[in-house]
Amino acid sequence: MKKLKAHKFTITITDVNGSRHFHLSQIIKKVALYTILFILAFLVFSAFYIDYLNGKVTEISNKREDLIQKSKELEKANEKMQESVAKKAEEYSLIENKIALFEEQLGLDSENNLTLNARLDKLNLTNEQQIGVLLQIPNGYPIENRGITGNYGWRDHPVLNRKEFHSGIDLRAPIGTPIYAPANGVVEFSSYNSNGYGYMIILVHNFGFKTVYAHMTRKDVVQPGEFVTKGQLIGYTGNTGVSTGPHLHYEVRFINKTLEPLYFLNLTRKNMDKFFNQERRVPWQSLIKAISTQASQKQQ
Repeated sequence: MKKLKAHKFTITITDVNGSRHFHLSQIIKKVALYTILFILAFLVFSAFYIDYLNGKVTEISNKREDLIQKSKELEKANEKMQESVAKKAEEYSLIENKIALFEEQLGLDSENNLTLNARLDKLNLTNEQQIGVLLQIPNGYPIENRGITGNYGWRDHPVLNRKEFHSGIDLRAPIGTPIYAPANGVVEFSSYNSNGYGYMIILVHNFGFKTVYAHMTRKDVVQPGEFVTKGQLIGYTGNTGVSTGPHLHYEVRFINKTLEPLYFLNLTRKNMDKFFNQERRVPWQSLIKAISTQASQKQQ
């Protein structure tokens, strides 16, 4: 290596093919040029790559926002679903409780291992029993409902002026109001009574029930021993016996025990479960079994 000028160097390479001379300034220029080109190419590539990455980041960010939005929507939908499930569970529990109560009142065994539908099917079978109950025991008003003038229970007698147990209920009615049988039965008594009841009728119904009608107008519509059906005319209201005015004294008895007539007056299929709870002096479970046995024997 030898120095040509103060600011330049020459590099000589000799081989079998001869010698070649390289000036250092040219190499530096080429290196600088290639370096600049590389840097420019790198910067251009980097710019495109950064722009590509920015696009990807934006795309991912948009997808992230969409996912967050969908997640919020799913959370709201889940909350609504949970509320709906909780509400349905509560309704289901109430239905189960009502079914259990009704099963208890009707004397049915509560079988919790059965599905709700199966238990409802069992209750559907009792619809016939309910109809049987309404045909066999007194229910509904025997006259047009114009109100009540005297309740069942202890009271001050309006005529005798003493504390006395009122064994029936007094129904407001003008003289001559038709009276209808509240259930199938047979006429046990139809005549004048000297104990203050005036002209009265006693109907004997199935399973130990009786109904009494007092202070009637004396008209022999039915006779003792005559069978009557629910809704049949049996007589007319009046003002006979110890009475302060026209009305119908109505009693419901079970094995000669007087019962609250108001329960029987308001008895329907819709409130039968409530009725069984109100009047507990009657063994309803055995009564329903008897009605069921009677119905099954008829079918056979």
